Amino acid sequence: MRGSTGIVLPVTSHPDPPLDRAHPPPGRTLPAPRTAARLPTTPLVRPADVGAGVWDLLLRDGHLVRLRDDVALPAGVRATPALRAAALAPLVPPRCAVARAAAVWVHVGGDPPARVDVVAPRGARVPRPTAGRSAAAAALPDGDVVLLGGVRVTTPRRTAVDVLSHDPPDRALALVARLRATGLDAARVRADVATAAGRRGVRAAAALLPHLAASAAPRAE
Repeated sequence: MRGSTGIVLPVTSHPDPPLDRAHPPPGRTLPAPRTAARLPTTPLVRPADVGAGVWDLLLRDGHLVRLRDDVALPAGVRATPALRAAALAPLVPPRCAVARAAAVWVHVGGDPPARVDVVAPRGARVPRPTAGRSAAAAALPDGDVVLLGGVRVTTPRRTAVDVLSHDPPDRALALVARLRATGLDAARVRADVATAAGRRGVRAAAALLPHLAASAAPRAE
């Protein structure tokens, strides 16, 4: 199966592991590949793009690598912040932005969060919470948002302030440590917390600031 990305994904209905078609076992004729639906115009693949049965086969045989839940990438395609953001697009209404742990995942990768936090700017309609999404309204200046893969995501600095303000301390510090792989400057985070005086959760964020310097900076994926 060849998608618009030019990546060939062989799909067969045979339950055994993939066989070498150039050197088949003696006396055995291999079935011709079964063509499935075309891949979408982006590297992201969902079950609806290829069919549930083919989706399972592609994952089983290693032709697709799961990115999160029901979104995967063809084997060999590197996950990037833009692709991770695009994977969340159905959960992010216009004017809203991916925030907190989900934003950390977009920026640096790692294990995807089970729930996607979405923030709506004040005055905008707050999206309805779902099983996989929570939503809230907050001040959201343009400078606190970056566009990745067509999806609005809070910047690493804004994301750091948000997780320090709203997540449990140990989790918040671990998330900020991961964000340092983006080049996040702890001194600027401290300044951002200071200028956010009066915002909900900022006192909790300020109490965690002395611990930021001890956080290690992992490498981004």
